[in-house]
Amino acid sequence: MKRTIYTLLGFIFVIILGAFLFTSSVQAQPMYYNYQNVGSSNNNFPLNVAGGKMSQWLFLGNDFNQPSPCPTGKKITKIYLWVTAGGAATYTNLHILMAQDTITQMTQGVFYPGTFDTVYNQASASLTGTALSWMSITLDHPFVYDPTKSLIVAIGQCGQTGTGQTIKQNNLTGIRRVWSVGGCPFTPYTALSDASIVNFGIDVVDATPTFALPDLIYYKFLNNPSATTVKNYAVPGAGNTTGTLTSLTLTGPGQFDSCLSGTATTSAKITTGYNLNTGTSGWTISFWLNNLVTPATTRYLFGDPGPSFRAFIGGVAPTNGAVFRGTGITDVPIRNIFPGPTVVHIVYDSAASAVKVYKNGVLDTTVAQTPFNFTNGTGFTVGGYSSSAGIESLMDEFRFYKRTLSQAEITATWNANLGVVTGVTPIVTQVPKEYKLSQNYPNPFNPVTKINFSIPKSGFVTLKVYDALGREVSTLVSENKTTGSYTVDFNGSSFSSGAYFYRLESNGYVETKKMLLIK
Repeated sequence: MKRTIYTLLGFIFVIILGAFLFTSSVQAQPMYYNYQNVGSSNNNFPLNVAGGKMSQWLFLGNDFNQPSPCPTGKKITKIYLWVTAGGAATYTNLHILMAQDTITQMTQGVFYPGTFDTVYNQASASLTGTALSWMSITLDHPFVYDPTKSLIVAIGQCGQTGTGQTIKQNNLTGIRRVWSVGGCPFTPYTALSDASIVNFGIDVVDATPTFALPDLIYYKFLNNPSATTVKNYAVPGAGNTTGTLTSLTLTGPGQFDSCLSGTATTSAKITTGYNLNTGTSGWTISFWLNNLVTPATTRYLFGDPGPSFRAFIGGVAPTNGAVFRGTGITDVPIRNIFPGPTVVHIVYDSAASAVKVYKNGVLDTTVAQTPFNFTNGTGFTVGGYSSSAGIESLMDEFRFYKRTLSQAEITATWNANLGVVTGVTPIVTQVPKEYKLSQNYPNPFNPVTKINFSIPKSGFVTLKVYDALGREVSTLVSENKTTGSYTVDFNGSSFSSGAYFYRLESNGYVETKKMLLIK
C-alpha cells in the first residue's frame, strides 16, 4: 500500500516537474528566430573575450521565420542568443546596435557604414547563460523592424570578468559576419570575414504608428524667426522655409503653444512661396481654429488664386461654419465649428473622388467630386486670401500634406503635438576635443530649456527626449552634423510636469541626462 502511494506521489511529482520544465522552456523561447542549436561553429565572439570584442551580423529579410515568419508592423523589444557553453560574466560598456538596409551581404573587413540605432547600452551589465538554451537581453528601447529588409546587429563589449558565453553559429554563404580586432575602440579585423550567422531570436510588440510630418506646409507658429515671419516645419517642405506675415500677429494660447491671430484685415495673409501643385494626387489640409465669431462679411482661412482654391467663413458658408470651394470643386460645407476650439481636416481622397471633412478626428461630411488636377497655383496663402479679409480668429497647427491621410492617422494626430526640431544653433567655431552632452539649463524649467552638445567628429547625430517610462516623446536632432558645439531648444509647453530624459547618440557615443519640467 505504502509503495503504491509512494509510486503515485512520485508519478505526480514527475508530471509536475515535467510541466514546470516544459513551461520554463516555452517561456525561454523567442517569439521568432532563425535557428535553434543549428550549425557547426561554437564561437567565443563577442561575449567570451576578456579584453572586449564586437561582432556584426547581417540577417536577411524574413530570416526570422521560426516557428512562423515574423509579421510586419512590429518592434523588437528583446533579443536571444543560443548558448552552447554557459557562464556568468559582467561586461563593461555592453552595447547593442541595430540598423536596416537592402544589402544582402557585408563587405570583408569593413563594419557596416550605415546609421545604427543604439538599442542597448549599459556601462556595466551582467549576463548569465545556460548551456544549450536561449539567453535573452531586453533592449533599452524598441527597434522598429521591417522583415522585408536585412537587419544588421552589432554587439560589443569593452571588457569581461567572469565566465562569458559561447554562442552557436551556422555557416552559410556570402559575408554575414564582421568582427573587431580587439576591444574598445573597435576596429574591424580586415584579414577575414565569413558567412557565420548567430542562432538569434527576437521578441516583438506591435509598433506604435509613427506619423510623418506634413510634406508641403507645416506652421506650428512656434519659435519663429521674427514677429513677422513663421517657420515651415514640413519635410521636405514646399515654397519658402519661412513665410512672411502681412497684417497678422503671433499670439497665444494656441492648440499646443503659440498661434496665429487675425482681425479681419484686408490683404492679411502668410505668403508661403508655394504655388498649388498637387496634380491628381490626394491631399490633406488641417488646422486648429478658436475664438470664431459671426462675421460681418467673408473671412478667408487659406487659398490660392490660381484655381480659386479657398476656404472661408461668412458669405455663402453655413451658419457657424465654413465652406471649401474653387474652380472645378463642388462646394464642401464645414458645419458647426463655432466658436471652437475645433480641428478641421479637409481631405481629398483621389481614389474615391470625394472630399471628406473631419472635425476633431471624426468624419462629418463627404462630398463627391469630379477628379481634381491642380497644377496652376499662383501663390498659396494661409490666414487669408488675395486682397480679401483674412481670419478673425485664432489659427494653429496648419498642416498641408500631398497625400490622403487615413482615418487612423487623423484619429491619432488631430490633437497630437507633432514633435519637430525647433532650432539647432552652432555656438562655437573651434573643434571640440571630445563628445559632450551638457546638463540642460535652466533646470528645472518651464516651459523652454536649452541643451548643449559637442561632437569632435562629423556624423549622424540624434538627440531625443523620453518620458519617465522610457517612451520617446520628441526628436530634437536627427541629421548629419559637422564637427562643432551646438545648442538646442526644447519646448515642454505641451507636456505634463515631471522628469524627462534626453539622449545624445553619434558615431557610437551615447549619453543620457535627466531634466525636470515644473509647471
